[in-house]
Amino acid sequence: NHSDKAPMMTDPIFTQTTHSHKLLFIGAAICIAIISNLTFYNYVFEMDWPWAYNILPFGWIGLGMGYMGTFFHELGHTALAWFYGYPTLPMFDFIHGGGLALSTSGQQIFILIAVWAALISGYWHFKDYFFIKWGCAALLGLNLAFAFNDGHEFFINFMGPAAQPLVAGFLLFRALFDLAPRGALERFLNAAIGLAMFGAVFIDGLGLLSRSAHRLSYFQQKGAHGFGDFDKIGYQLPLLGFHGIVYIWLLLALICFIVPLYLYKRSKAAQY
Repeated sequence: NHSDKAPMMTDPIFTQTTHSHKLLFIGAAICIAIISNLTFYNYVFEMDWPWAYNILPFGWIGLGMGYMGTFFHELGHTALAWFYGYPTLPMFDFIHGGGLALSTSGQQIFILIAVWAALISGYWHFKDYFFIKWGCAALLGLNLAFAFNDGHEFFINFMGPAAQPLVAGFLLFRALFDLAPRGALERFLNAAIGLAMFGAVFIDGLGLLSRSAHRLSYFQQKGAHGFGDFDKIGYQLPLLGFHGIVYIWLLLALICFIVPLYLYKRSKAAQY
């Protein structure tokens, strides 16, 4: 049947990008990532850059990226709390800054049973998919091993900071492999936000290791002493201590940054 409608033209800039577009997007994403972290870098390393706060858009972009990092941080705590049977809600803390993952009650056995059932079902349903099947088995083993002792507190506390580089790596992977279904703008945002989150993690981690003022501010957050995740874990694992946990966090961030780049490089090498 003949149609009088003209064929829909799709701008390639907003669908599949060429190599030159890709370089442009990555370069622009790096610029946004740097700009968004200027205020945080100024704060952590006491650089005395008033323009980083007073000149738009540095302050506003930095504030927005800070809340985005907090959002994923608290989701990480929340996901692991539910995984170990604690009904938990994430929220921003507009009084002291940052956020909170607030458990509404103690551990609930019915939540644990639901988690076990979901993982066993996943193992059976995806039995033909090696990584998914054994991933479900590994998660079930972690749950059973630590659900009824204090060990699960480590995972709940660490998953907050860990969620930031994990999400950043996922966003960078989506940007590099052009997995954004809504085109170039979404791809650009994936790259910019992912790189900005990596920058914030490395600035925060290096500041905690080398800047006494930042370390003290972290220790005294929420108007308390030792409330931060790394302080809590350091008390739990004195052999590692605070600095050891921060080094592990930075190592995780480095791995999450390198893996997408390595996979992308391999995929391009396989095409030739």
